Amino acid sequence: MRSAAVVVAWVLSRALLIGFVTGVVPYPDGPSVINDVKLYAEWSNLLVTGRFPIGDDMWQYPPGAGVVFALAAVIGSNPVAALVGIVLACDLAVLVILLLAGHRRGVGRGAAWAWVASALIIGPVFIGRFDVVPTLAAVGALVLVARPAWSGASAAAGALLKVWPGLMLIALPRRQLPAGILGFVGAGAAILIAIMLWSSGGISFLGEQGARGLQVESVGAWPFMTAQAFGVSVPTEFRFGAVEVDIAATIPIGLAITIAGFVILALMGIARLMGRLEDLSPADVALAALLISIVTSRVLSPQYAVWIAGVAAVTFLDPRSRMRTVVWLLVPSVLAAQVLYPLAYGSFLGGAWWAVALQSVRIVLLVIATVWALAVVTQAVRRPPQSAAVASGA
Repeated sequence: MRSAAVVVAWVLSRALLIGFVTGVVPYPDGPSVINDVKLYAEWSNLLVTGRFPIGDDMWQYPPGAGVVFALAAVIGSNPVAALVGIVLACDLAVLVILLLAGHRRGVGRGAAWAWVASALIIGPVFIGRFDVVPTLAAVGALVLVARPAWSGASAAAGALLKVWPGLMLIALPRRQLPAGILGFVGAGAAILIAIMLWSSGGISFLGEQGARGLQVESVGAWPFMTAQAFGVSVPTEFRFGAVEVDIAATIPIGLAITIAGFVILALMGIARLMGRLEDLSPADVALAALLISIVTSRVLSPQYAVWIAGVAAVTFLDPRSRMRTVVWLLVPSVLAAQVLYPLAYGSFLGGAWWAVALQSVRIVLLVIATVWALAVVTQAVRRPPQSAAVASGA
């Protein structure tokens, strides 16, 4: 009966989100949130023929995303509805995985409830993008840690959808890393070969990544956008599907931030290889790595909260998790992002003080949560290495 209550809550919350994006339920600019899905639907008509949108600077996705978009054109005559249906199916799959894992581990339904609630905290963007799909792969990778080859395969599938689920490999304890890496490489190669046999231009997105600047919502752009509230004029430009700060200084700043993120993640990887992270819940390590990648990214779109929600929900499967404070810090940060987009986005770009204040709340809490998570990891690194890896747990 308690699991039934979770499912009912899922149905009601997702129905509310559908009401928001269709305009049936009042929500400021709710229908505009679905614009990205309409773009996916346009691509789907090309992708279903086995061709990727080469040369389209709006295309920023790994080849696996193309398969998902093409599937929408196959399912029915309305690709937009089909894409939302795919997202909801993956959303439900995450819920089922978390319910089953919680039951098997005897830890209750906290993880499932966290996932259900996250959609309301994030808002209609939750179903107005396709990020739930790679999040499903990431959640699968974390829940399957005790079966490292399958965990690695799931992470590879997610990485071919949106890159970041590849970070889930760092969740694997040292003793299980070889099998996880083997599963990752094997599954990734098999999927990529299949896509390349089916299509052309699948890896074209890689050529656009180095040219990206600082998107206005990113941590690196925050000082520039905050300056607008004090009367400083900050030029912006729409590039690569996002509004970026159009100042030459942002190029080296963005590069420096990105390099810093790679260095921190590399150090975490070394710590994992040295057996210094075995005391931590695998999902705790994954959440810390994910937050570091987001904070040091040149882009901070509101849908990134979906990634956080999935990984954070898995931390509730392990009573040993040390990320509860981190998760609670992230809740108001994500709520601020929901108000900011779409309601306050125009005001934010124009430098309105209240919109800049919302973004400041979002950024500051996100950075604090990331530093807190990194501190948890650092404390674990300073302890003597464990003799045995943690082979289970989330």
